[in-house]
Amino acid sequence: MANPEPLGAGSVMWDVAGELRAFLVIPSTLLLQVMHPVVGAAVSAHSAFRTDQWGRASRTSDSMLRYIYGGELAFAEARRLRELHKPFHGVDEHGRRYHALNGAAYAWVNATLAERYLTSCALFGPELSVRQQERLYADSVQLGHVLGVPGREMPPTLNEFREYFATMISGCLERSDAALAVLSDLRDPPPPPAVPPALWRRPGRILGRAAGFVTAGTLPPEVRDVLKLRWTPADQRRFERFAAGVRTCAPWLPERLRYVPAVRKIRTRAARAGEPRTARAADESGAE
Repeated sequence: MANPEPLGAGSVMWDVAGELRAFLVIPSTLLLQVMHPVVGAAVSAHSAFRTDQWGRASRTSDSMLRYIYGGELAFAEARRLRELHKPFHGVDEHGRRYHALNGAAYAWVNATLAERYLTSCALFGPELSVRQQERLYADSVQLGHVLGVPGREMPPTLNEFREYFATMISGCLERSDAALAVLSDLRDPPPPPAVPPALWRRPGRILGRAAGFVTAGTLPPEVRDVLKLRWTPADQRRFERFAAGVRTCAPWLPERLRYVPAVRKIRTRAARAGEPRTARAADESGAE
């Protein structure tokens, strides 16, 4: 695509990505990303994800806000990300050469966002029609063009994307050191900056158990098998009750409580400018 456009108000991804429910799948998104051999090797060798977990999470969140909700700022963020990743290359522990800007690996990072947002909506809501699911995937392809993902690496349709994703799970993803490190940090999160370790022990244990449980529950069963995660029928029933509770309660919350503050402000400004607040409103107004 020669001149891609950034995502805007009325896109399905604008409705989904900034909702607090979507943040329930962020840990599993990172986990799926680093299970790719190239991504995992680059992250292990060049990222601060083991030494500055909270800082990295904050920077990643800020970056996502810019390239999903930033309008024209998305292009500057895309350039920044590509420049940042250019030096990330080397040889992994298995002797395989890697480069963080490898087209297939770069596409995988974008693909995990699409798949995780679709999964988030299926598990926690909002429920998407088939057409809205297709539009969400089309938003992901559009975002991929903005980020510089090679078009040949992005399946053109949602059905083809699902086939691609299943193939990646069965033939590419690995139980790598990077994936095990992410799991370890989820289960035993370090204290945030300025929080004394002694005060963090109990809340850290509670957060770790919850994060580990929700992350395992949102993963495809095949990925749990690759990672050798124990998941019982009782775990599945508990998770289904949790997901049903989120689906039931979330729609009763006003928008100001459902979206993270930065996204709420962006959506409010767009609405004041006369742009459709939701994808459904865009459909009703005839906007694309």
